[in-house]
Amino acid sequence: MESQRCWLVWSEDLPDGEVVVPIKTADGLALACRPGEMTKQMFDDLNAVARHVIGVGIVTINDNGGGKPPDRRE
Repeated sequence: MESQRCWLVWSEDLPDGEVVVPIKTADGLALACRPGEMTKQMFDDLNAVARHVIGVGIVTINDNGGGKPPDRRE
């Protein structure tokens, strides 16, 4: 079984009115979150939940290239 990936990233480049936008990539599913709309703790907790639900197989991502998330720009 191929490894599934999901991660959250901060992005100010979201459509007006959107707080979280899912982005399907060759590496998995990225969830872009608007800075200032959630605390860092919430962001970190959502990342942990994403790792868990994918890790135990509750959620799968179809057409995943099996790669790793892109390098984060800090």
